[in-house]
Amino acid sequence: MNGSVFSHQVRLSRRRALSAFGLASLGVIAAACGGAPAASPTTAPAQAAPTSAAAAAPTQAAAATQAPAAAPTPAAQQATPTTAAAQAATTPVGNGPLKEVPRNKTLIAMQGGNNGQNPAYANFNIYTPDGSNFGWHSGPLQTMNEPFIMFDVLTGDYENWLAESWSYNSDFTELTMKLRQGIEWSDGKPYTSKDVVFTFNTVRDHQDKMVHTAEINYLKEAQAIDDLTVKFVLNKPNPRWWATTLSSNHGIAEQIFPEHIWNGQDPTTFTFYDPAKGIWPIGTGPYKLSQATPQQKVFDINPNWWAAKTGFKKLPAVERVIYLPNQDDTLSTQRLVTNQLDMCKILPVPTLKAAFAQNPKVITYSGQSPPYGYTDWCPISLGFNDSAAPYDKPEMRQAFNFAIDRNKLVNLAEAGAGVVALHQFTPYLWFQKFDESFKPIEQKYGLDASAHLDKMSGLLGGLGYKKDSGGFWADSSGKRFSPKIAVPDWLKNYGPPLTQQLRDAGFDASFDTSPGLDALVQNGQQALYFNCQGPAGVKGMDPYFMLSIFTSQYYRPTGQPAPISWATSRFRDTDYDTIVEKISPLKVDDPQTLELTDQAMDIWFKNLPMVYVSELVIRYPMNTTYWTGWPSKDKPYGFPHSWQQELLKTILTVQPTGAT
Repeated sequence: MNGSVFSHQVRLSRRRALSAFGLASLGVIAAACGGAPAASPTTAPAQAAPTSAAAAAPTQAAAATQAPAAAPTPAAQQATPTTAAAQAATTPVGNGPLKEVPRNKTLIAMQGGNNGQNPAYANFNIYTPDGSNFGWHSGPLQTMNEPFIMFDVLTGDYENWLAESWSYNSDFTELTMKLRQGIEWSDGKPYTSKDVVFTFNTVRDHQDKMVHTAEINYLKEAQAIDDLTVKFVLNKPNPRWWATTLSSNHGIAEQIFPEHIWNGQDPTTFTFYDPAKGIWPIGTGPYKLSQATPQQKVFDINPNWWAAKTGFKKLPAVERVIYLPNQDDTLSTQRLVTNQLDMCKILPVPTLKAAFAQNPKVITYSGQSPPYGYTDWCPISLGFNDSAAPYDKPEMRQAFNFAIDRNKLVNLAEAGAGVVALHQFTPYLWFQKFDESFKPIEQKYGLDASAHLDKMSGLLGGLGYKKDSGGFWADSSGKRFSPKIAVPDWLKNYGPPLTQQLRDAGFDASFDTSPGLDALVQNGQQALYFNCQGPAGVKGMDPYFMLSIFTSQYYRPTGQPAPISWATSRFRDTDYDTIVEKISPLKVDDPQTLELTDQAMDIWFKNLPMVYVSELVIRYPMNTTYWTGWPSKDKPYGFPHSWQQELLKTILTVQPTGAT
């Protein structure tokens, strides 16, 4: 091996290093183990005291090794739950102490934030960087909000929700949408076409300063025909616009502004939350926000939900939903196996296996069997700021590609349950003809799952790099090239083996899982990063959408955030733009679509704006102690994902088990 993967000053103990893999001894996960049920919380679970590992500043893991999950150990004493009101850092103005809701009528999920704290707990504006990820996506989106169209990205099926119907004109330049009658905001005011038009035109006018704007760049104007009818006039044909922009699949539909609150506010800075001024976030969904603190968000059922009053949907059996911030794997799993969580954050395979052993009621989408989840629409990649040196050279990006052995990397990171990827499209069944058509292009450019260090060396030599006395690549001035990769916590299992492969290839590489790096990735200042991009391979959106995120329309100079969170490559190629633009007005089954997609992918494979390594398998563990009827491979009515709006279907479907 060519050195260690450490770049921080603090070296990890064996326990901390294994914890970075999710393989640490799970002895502290033993509270209420051995089958004893967890004590019944009153309104919310207690906040577990942070361990030294969680409190310490994030460091980097040791070199990749594979270890078995630790066997269950004797139970520790379970923390006594306290009331949410006692835990609250703030008491919302105009909202008194939380009422008591039994544990068996409460659904508790973990999503957003780090180390038990959500820094964006008071930001309810999805179009701001903080509000998009840790704010609106961490609870409000799944409970308070409803889409026009509920879209299942795994199947391509959809259900009209707030929209009763919608239709295009003959050339896909206009889309007319009819809203359902009786929709109300949770404050009782009518939800009308005026709210929709106000939102879409506002986002259109501020799109260069916003994030999460879908394909708002296609909108010429939104018009209110009457209280229930909206006409969207597009500036060019777009047969996908319904899926990319009106659906639950990261469309503008993920947050519509109530005009009676947002009118006169600066939409680029307004957080939709100022209790001292009587500003409290509202939506049309079945729940109202009851409390927001750095430690939790609490949403209580709205008995006057419009959908229940009109007969469109039934009131859910879940009376309260609590979103807790992420904690490290050990503390998260402790909560899960002691029944303090109904839906945990994403966990690595070895940790899941240990959780199964300690609590047989813990399951995943595929039960307790591989792949321990489902293949998501977000392939995992090593990404670059393609406008920043040295990653602005295609040869450098290709060199990284040839340094990586995907088979070994994915096997280590996914504990033998992963799937290799070479491009940005999830190969769902409908997409297979495209996937097959790419294979000759991949062969043309020598892309496969193996490392090719000879090709890598030739490319780096052509750029003037030579190995120094330590065996690491250095530029023509003799300066060692020391790339640092930003790796999010939920993908940290990739950090050690990826970094070690790069070091073995001569890159003085390291990785960093520090919270807050995602904002630097979004504005381009963190030029090397590991993450996923999507929605990929989604019927109704692709192949155009995942081609389009690499077009110049989404380029922003370094320092400015990407307009959509997936378009962080800052790649530009005029020939590529021209081909992708030709695909835009075509339906997926048009014969030209496949031909043009191959032409675009030829340019893409040649330049490698990103280096894809694996498919994303979503592994959210769920606890069936209090709630049953979770989505599964056998009952795929939806997909369990606590960051996605589609989770609302799950919340409306699950039923109590009768446990107390």
